[in-house]
Amino acid sequence: MFRNYLKTALQNLKQNFVFTSINILGLSIALAVSFIILLFVINELSYNSCHKHKDSVYRLVEYKKDYKSLWAGTPYVLASTLKEEFPQVEKAINVRNVRGFNIKHKEENIRIRSVVATNSDVFDIFTLPLLNGANTGELLKDKHAICLSRNLAEKLFSDINVVGKQITATINKKEEVLTVNAVFEDLPENSTFKAECFVNSEWNLAPLNKAFGIDHVESSWEHEFWRTWVRLVDGSDLIAVNNQLRSLETKYLGSEANTAFSLQSLNDVYLASSDINNAGMTRNRRTLKLFSGIALLIILVAAFNYIILSTAVSSRRAKEIGVRKTYGANNKQIKYQFLAESVLLSSIVLPIAILLMFIVLPYARELFGANLSIMRSNIATYLLVYLILTALIGLVSGFYTSLGLSRLKVVSILKSQNFTGRKKHVFRSSLIVLQLVIFCFFLASAFTIRSQYHYSIKKNPGFNNTNVLLIDVKDKTAYKPLLNEIKAIPNVIGAAGSMNSLPVLSSMVMMMPHFQDKEKQVKVEGMAVDFDFLKTMGVSLKEGRYFSHEFGGDSKKACILNESAVKQFGIVDPVGKQMASQYDIIGVVKDFNLHSFHSETPPLMIRITDKYLRQIAVHYKEGTLDMLLPKLKHS
Repeated sequence: MFRNYLKTALQNLKQNFVFTSINILGLSIALAVSFIILLFVINELSYNSCHKHKDSVYRLVEYKKDYKSLWAGTPYVLASTLKEEFPQVEKAINVRNVRGFNIKHKEENIRIRSVVATNSDVFDIFTLPLLNGANTGELLKDKHAICLSRNLAEKLFSDINVVGKQITATINKKEEVLTVNAVFEDLPENSTFKAECFVNSEWNLAPLNKAFGIDHVESSWEHEFWRTWVRLVDGSDLIAVNNQLRSLETKYLGSEANTAFSLQSLNDVYLASSDINNAGMTRNRRTLKLFSGIALLIILVAAFNYIILSTAVSSRRAKEIGVRKTYGANNKQIKYQFLAESVLLSSIVLPIAILLMFIVLPYARELFGANLSIMRSNIATYLLVYLILTALIGLVSGFYTSLGLSRLKVVSILKSQNFTGRKKHVFRSSLIVLQLVIFCFFLASAFTIRSQYHYSIKKNPGFNNTNVLLIDVKDKTAYKPLLNEIKAIPNVIGAAGSMNSLPVLSSMVMMMPHFQDKEKQVKVEGMAVDFDFLKTMGVSLKEGRYFSHEFGGDSKKACILNESAVKQFGIVDPVGKQMASQYDIIGVVKDFNLHSFHSETPPLMIRITDKYLRQIAVHYKEGTLDMLLPKLKHS
């Protein structure tokens, strides 16, 4: 029976060549576009699914009551305290990246950016398969131990069997000899937790103690520079754990604690962290819902198109149905025949759609601004979703046609009466109207996006966003010589450094007393720059002056506020007054977009720094970029 359905379906598709071609073309394009969108959605939803214990792994986040905001940073001591005092906590680690980490290889210093300082429990919290069968409990116990990823091991040694070998690394500006204790499999792309290598957590303590002039950052509850991860015992009561966190806050921070800790599941870290400051790699769920909705609408248009064309050509099939019924075919058999044709058509379309997807994928990557890669761990999911989607289109598209045509009466067909009926015409017209509505929605959305894009391009952010290059400073000691070389290049209008160039992606927030009401605290953001940064970026001065080398105190006590800060602090005639009795206000700049256009301009205090300059902004004359780039490469 199935063979007969298939044979008849192929014959009918061949006989209705124009109908078949139009449907194959329409469905192929619709499916290809939908597949690309679904590739993006599946990849995003799969983040952190690579970790075996993801359902019992949590990140500690803290709510700052004064700031009324969530932060991902936590104290170093929190991890050990949780492990000692919370029976539900099976494993606990504190995590922080090591900056300025270089490995000497073949007389060359290789900069390693993703170096994570932590303890050995990291291998029991996250899924990090070891390639040498080492004991995970002792891997980072020694201060001079290091664990390499497969990629880094192969880069350094051209081999993964390197346990016991030594490497020379620059840590905290000193050369140290580290012993390789393990090699772990590279973390997959869909993991928010990234690392090229792991070292002992002690390497981060000395620099921070020195920076803050203390010797106990490891036991301090005030310095919150680490991420704290825990793995709970299976079946733990989260409500009970959160209640215990309240007791912990009272015990170590006092009854009037400004901080409240809470647990965030690893499953939510990627898609539910948009409101957490310094949360790392995140994505908004609304983006996925939007793209999923677009894919659904595209598929609906393709299905509607199939139904409309099928009903339009149904009169050609009427006599065929009449003859079949005359020879004994029942409604069920006729229905299955048309469903078979629809499913067969969608099956033919599937490989064509996948081929189109691969052809268009490079252009889609540029459009999405995302890496639409085929993740090996998601291949089964891609295939399953694509097959189910294709089958559903075939079944849903063919259902109405098969249901309507199978109910035709033989007498009406043979008498050539109007068998289509008014209801079918109304239904088909309704589908055409729906198609037009969806098309108009897409068109209106495209025009809206285009207008928003042009608005963002043309809107003045309050600083120079054209003819400006940003250069990352890899070696802090080379900052001054590099800056002087850049300033000496012809066609460079100005150059200066900053901790974070504009627009700033992260934030440095502090609470400071109001000028009129000392009991009131105002949330203000901080910005650390070099002397000429504001001039280089074209930030307009409203009153007072910019930072200057001519005034020796600028690097120690001077600050510049923006208009929003002056307003929020209630300062009248701000120039010459002091902020928090320690910073002299030397100037006020006009408000500019510190962050994106989506956020309001916050109160801002700008200060001079010589320790944390990570980028150099270079303002050059228009039309001279081609001449400037070769000179910058040699600088």
